[in-house]
Amino acid sequence: MNWKPLIVTVTCDPQLQDPLNPRCDELKTVEAIAKEYKDANAAGAAMDHIHGIYSRDPVVQPDGRQLQIPDLEATTEIVEQIRSEYPQVGIQQGLASMRPEQKLKLWEAIKPDMSSLNLNSHDEYFDPYPREVQPISCYSVHPINELRQYFQWAGQHGVKPELECFDTGAFDAVRIIRDGIFWNDDGQMEEERGLLADPLWATFFFGWPGQSCQPMTDLALFNQVFHLPDQMNWSMSCMSRCPKEYWAQINRGVLQNGHIRVGYEDCGRHPDGSYASCNADLVDSVVQMAKRVGRPLAGADEARETIGLRSAT
Repeated sequence: MNWKPLIVTVTCDPQLQDPLNPRCDELKTVEAIAKEYKDANAAGAAMDHIHGIYSRDPVVQPDGRQLQIPDLEATTEIVEQIRSEYPQVGIQQGLASMRPEQKLKLWEAIKPDMSSLNLNSHDEYFDPYPREVQPISCYSVHPINELRQYFQWAGQHGVKPELECFDTGAFDAVRIIRDGIFWNDDGQMEEERGLLADPLWATFFFGWPGQSCQPMTDLALFNQVFHLPDQMNWSMSCMSRCPKEYWAQINRGVLQNGHIRVGYEDCGRHPDGSYASCNADLVDSVVQMAKRVGRPLAGADEARETIGLRSAT
């Protein structure tokens, strides 16, 4: 097998996926969150997908969205603490459907290497304990001209988009953006190419709850890979109430030469159902999985080169 070195991304926030995770209350301060990421980097994670500290809309707002609201100061401090010990590790700012003006302010504050941008619509309904905890929703559509604006800003701020792809409709958004033909609000055609720099970096999502959910199956994964656009590297993020199902899908991703995102945001449990004591344990599980099949692990510098990021120095 011609293995690609595996890039592991870690995401340490359990609030959406599993509010009963025993470490959920602990991981709400700058110091605790920063330490969690640094420990995961020591275990082998080369990319940090960061939510930081944030609040959320209690209900759908007049703009038709129900989203997260970042705490700029606290999130900036988390990133600074990570970079003080792991300057080469890539910072991937999450909360993909944050309102555009808030996302821009966060880019200016933390200067991330990457930022999550959803090419489908966010239509999520996190209900792991429907009889015990009120579900958390996330609703937002992303018109082509909004994506165009994001990609313009990304180029201006030196931020590489992490393309969140919940289904193959996202690939058609890639085609449209690459073609570079847009119609403005005045009904005038405009051409703008070069908004997406190769190689692209995409994250595929499986098992995420809501009306955009893709099943946690080999067929769903193979469908994404089969239709993969040119010059696109891919990682994968999975959620499941069944840890055995979750880890089976992660294993498929490793074997298909994809890259892997793990952490409390996605699934905080081992295959036997027990909680991982920390995110570093989940990173190590993927590292050991790769080692068993002889797949090498990418360090932070190699990950930057593969993804197409600027040097951290």
